[in-house]
Amino acid sequence: MLVDIHTNLCWYPDHLSEEFVRAGLAAKKAKMRMTSDVYFAGSEQEANNAFDSTPETLLEATKECDRVVVFGIKAPYTGFDVPQTVIADFVRQHPDRFIGWCSVDPNDADCVEQLVYYVEDLGLRGLKLGPIYQNFDPQDPKHLPLFRKAQDLGIPVIWHQGTSFVRQGPLKYSNPILLEDIAIACPDLTMIIAHMGHPWEVECIALIRKHPNLYADISALHYRPLRHYQAFITALEYGVERKLLFGSDFPSATPTQVIAGLHKVNAIVEGTKMPRFPDEAIHQILYENWKQVLSLSETT
Repeated sequence: MLVDIHTNLCWYPDHLSEEFVRAGLAAKKAKMRMTSDVYFAGSEQEANNAFDSTPETLLEATKECDRVVVFGIKAPYTGFDVPQTVIADFVRQHPDRFIGWCSVDPNDADCVEQLVYYVEDLGLRGLKLGPIYQNFDPQDPKHLPLFRKAQDLGIPVIWHQGTSFVRQGPLKYSNPILLEDIAIACPDLTMIIAHMGHPWEVECIALIRKHPNLYADISALHYRPLRHYQAFITALEYGVERKLLFGSDFPSATPTQVIAGLHKVNAIVEGTKMPRFPDEAIHQILYENWKQVLSLSETT
């Protein structure tokens, strides 16, 4: 079963600021220097629509997936603000394929109450956070009640814990290592570090090796062939390749593009004596590893 653990439902101008889209488009164009495997590769109109993940485009882009996790981050600080009812309504219309996760802004005084409402009343089944987008310090103890509530509710948390093109987003809150205090305080909380925490993939790997309930998704890595290869081989050397999960980060890329990129991870060392990332491990990332973070009841 192919499960995409990371997609976004959002579109400009309803959910995204002009500044966010402008900066994101520049970042996408930079990715094309090394690979054409991005959501747009042609006309200016395609480029202008590069951040549109409408219900129609999301359905089409993920049609090869059996199940898809979808969310929209609440991050007004950086101009990325999706009403959580949009996610709930969408998955309610497509319950056979989509699993909705919510987002709350940890800076909101009632964020714990919001989380309970989204899970218990709207039926959303996970939590998306991004300190670089939401401008909060994961190590600040004042946020622990939110993480403890997620643990009590039995839901996973996916973190954008890595860099971003958003200028005002604080890099100081973005290193995956900042999640360790939470992992210790909430040992039963399942957490997923998106994009393997790039460019701190090594720190991400050290962290998920140490903590049993921490994982990483591999979205947004294949654009940079050398970093992609190095991250995967480092995961192999530390024995955590089984903790890598498939995600596309649509609309950043489609599942088809990410799968193609996965199968090209060794291309950069073709003809050398450098180690290869095993085909079996790629198969596990695509079809098996998701089972550690999603229950069977969520995928049938």
